[in-house]
Amino acid sequence: MSVLQELEVLTPHAFDAGLVFSGVASGTMVQGFEQVSQYTPKADMNYVFHESSRDIIVWFLTQKEPLYIYGYQGCGKSSSIKQLASRLNYPVFEITGHGRLEFADLIGHLTMENGSMSFQYGPLALAMRYGGICLINEIDLTSPEIAAGLNGILDGSPLCIAENGGELIEPHPMFRFVATANTNGAGDHTGLFQGTQRQNAAFLDRFILCKMEYPEESIEKKLLGKRYPQLPQNILDKMVDFANEVRRLFMGNSSMINYTHSIEVTFSTRSLLRWAELTERFQPLSRQGIQPLSYALDRALGYRACNETRAMLHELVQRFFPVNDFATKDSTGQKDFKISFTKPFQASFEKLTNSNTKTGKFWKIDAQEAGITLYWGKSGTVGKSHFIPKSECKNKNPFAEGDDRVQRKIREGYTFVSETI
Repeated sequence: MSVLQELEVLTPHAFDAGLVFSGVASGTMVQGFEQVSQYTPKADMNYVFHESSRDIIVWFLTQKEPLYIYGYQGCGKSSSIKQLASRLNYPVFEITGHGRLEFADLIGHLTMENGSMSFQYGPLALAMRYGGICLINEIDLTSPEIAAGLNGILDGSPLCIAENGGELIEPHPMFRFVATANTNGAGDHTGLFQGTQRQNAAFLDRFILCKMEYPEESIEKKLLGKRYPQLPQNILDKMVDFANEVRRLFMGNSSMINYTHSIEVTFSTRSLLRWAELTERFQPLSRQGIQPLSYALDRALGYRACNETRAMLHELVQRFFPVNDFATKDSTGQKDFKISFTKPFQASFEKLTNSNTKTGKFWKIDAQEAGITLYWGKSGTVGKSHFIPKSECKNKNPFAEGDDRVQRKIREGYTFVSETI
């Protein structure tokens, strides 16, 4: 079955909105489609909706007017639309705006196929003809006259395609139109979003507006916990706290006395997720004495900043993530010892009675996926052991549990002897 044939047989279907969006029946019905198509976004079951999604859900429920979503980069504008659409099996026909976007890019163009000319429908024509969402991202990058050319369509008028013999497409009952942008269409007053243009007031007047902020702190912490369960939750929580402080610095209202000037970069939710992913990926670098968090930070955000800002970000990392969270000194006091909290590891520690004898206590830990095994006793003896299963570990994560116990022993005066990863 071709893509167009697949779209032709789509059947509208009424869903219980409560069951779809929260898992609890509400009796309020929302329209979607009975089956998926190749244009239906793939559902991400780890996706966490934040407060701004409420406005989009209400729009899905009650409104036929177009929707304009604006907010800072990476706050989830497009992903919210696509993840909500995926729950309703709604096709999404997507295109990204730019300065040279033409109306033909939206409606389609003639193309050579099997030796003859045929018309290839664009995202707007597909959404209007078969029912679905036409999603134009970064619409404030398009020329105002091109955007204003959509006014009739946004008012419910049919689409006339002169290049296809004057074909007239009446808007399908399930046709929806969504635009996303970094600005509200009135131009960029911050200087951050180069290339954006002030849009026609009559064009903007046809939209319901939705301002999307970055997700609340608790939502981002939950999101990181679901996406990266191998990282300890306390580390993920601090990453969100760090990102929010960077955002405050970006806006010029930092709560930290030493940082009184605004900076030129900020953490989007997208960048925050990238930081967590890279931190997990670069964990093996800890064996080389490299701090994975700082290393990943540069690649997620820091290299976009000037040298002064980048240095400030690294100083801030040390405030939010004290070295004791990840390292201590070896028995010579010269080398950083890094605990890997995402991979199996073994570590041995000793607590000497004095600096000239080895008759003190020993403590060892073996962290594996199934749980952790602890060994302890007097130096030179076999000692005792105890196994703690994964189910009894912190957040059911043996590596996080192991890291916490290592730090506890360090505070008790034990000195690192050796490790195996």
